[in-house]
Amino acid sequence: MQKPFPHRTCGLATVGLLLTTLVGCAGLTSQIVPCPLTYSEQEKEILAVAPKGTRRDDALRKLAAAGIDGSFGISRRVYYCELWNRPDGSRWHLNVALLFDEVGRLYMTRTADCDVTPLSDKSLPSSGGQSNEASPPAKSANVAPTTR
Repeated sequence: MQKPFPHRTCGLATVGLLLTTLVGCAGLTSQIVPCPLTYSEQEKEILAVAPKGTRRDDALRKLAAAGIDGSFGISRRVYYCELWNRPDGSRWHLNVALLFDEVGRLYMTRTADCDVTPLSDKSLPSSGGQSNEASPPAKSANVAPTTR
């Protein structure tokens, strides 16, 4: 038995797919921008959320509740605050690292010292990847070129 209006079902499915795509892509329009605050202002805002002396787990919970995302370095003693998802939908790149002592309490902040500038392909080695091999020695600037 054939449905009386098969084109209506296809049309509704197409509209539903289109709306889903638009809604999904709407979240991608919020780009990460450099934080408009100075390092000192960033540090002050983060310490207002998680003051010095706060235990690591409590600090992470409070930061997450405030919309601040980050990650640990090699150990769990340094936490890099990387992104602040603001209530207005803006997303700021942060430059603050939190240092935790041997018992897991926040004792110090410092700059995260990271560069978020995208690199061009020209900056990569010709093999297209990283290598653990030593780079060839740089040519000395005081060596005169040879002529033939």
